[in-house]
Amino acid sequence: TAALRADRFPSACACGRRYTDCSQLRSLFHHDEELGLSSCCQLADTEALPSLKELLSAVPNAEERTWDLLSWILSSKTFTIQSIKKQEYEKIQELTGMSGAAVPAPDFLFEVAYCDQMNAKFAETRGEQDLIYAFHGSRLENFHSILHNGLHCHLNRTSLFGEGTYLTSDLSLALLYSPHSLGWQRSTLGSILSCVAVCEIIDHPDVKCQVKKKDSEEIDRKRARVKNSEGGDVPQKYFVVTNNQLLRVKYLLVYSQKQHRRPSGQSSWFSTHRFAITMMLYLLLLIVIGASNSPAFLYYWHRIKRVYDYQPYS
Repeated sequence: TAALRADRFPSACACGRRYTDCSQLRSLFHHDEELGLSSCCQLADTEALPSLKELLSAVPNAEERTWDLLSWILSSKTFTIQSIKKQEYEKIQELTGMSGAAVPAPDFLFEVAYCDQMNAKFAETRGEQDLIYAFHGSRLENFHSILHNGLHCHLNRTSLFGEGTYLTSDLSLALLYSPHSLGWQRSTLGSILSCVAVCEIIDHPDVKCQVKKKDSEEIDRKRARVKNSEGGDVPQKYFVVTNNQLLRVKYLLVYSQKQHRRPSGQSSWFSTHRFAITMMLYLLLLIVIGASNSPAFLYYWHRIKRVYDYQPYS
């Protein structure tokens, strides 16, 4: 679980959230007047952070700032992350109502356990209403903020069916929004990861989805459309949550992409310059096509062809 938390932060620092997260980190070192925001971002470069195994073996010699950074990344007063067995994936499948074995099972499973205060607040909001479980896909760098700050409607970029947090009961759809991203290079989970959240959603009118009216086969149009929706009703298998208090992350599905070492520097060079090589081959193809259609080429081609086609009488 420590490796998962450490994975999220460097990917967040590598993208546009870098200065958001680093500005929060700066408060940790407020006593150091010389430590500006840019210095904080350098401090937040976890590539310089040793692996957890190396850090534990070098406890007396580790720098104080290294421990402060690690403590800031790993600690939270509102939740803990627990690793759970892969057999729990079947339970998640039942909760979300997903079917079909075409979607790959995650490599790692984690459960988010909240403090008593957070649980009491969510239970009060829920009341007697049912819970819906659905998947939310997002880039790896977003999960540091998602877990610490929650899912917020106004931060969602997908707004075809109105403003809100988009979730789905289909894991394959959620995976489309969770591409593999570069995490912590020294992570025991792997350096290239993809993460999908399984969320608890309170079944409330502010959760827009395709549901039938009570004691009827007719779709409840009030529940099926978000205000100011450009695309009409929310499609089947989708949920759009318009109230931030109605959902929270319960599980994390983590997929690890194994990196294969290249046997030689030559293959590495081809991989690095793949785009340039492709463009050169494409240019060469255009030259060949252009030359083959030129009058001079066709003239000599027909002359050569007549020579080879000519067979003297024996």
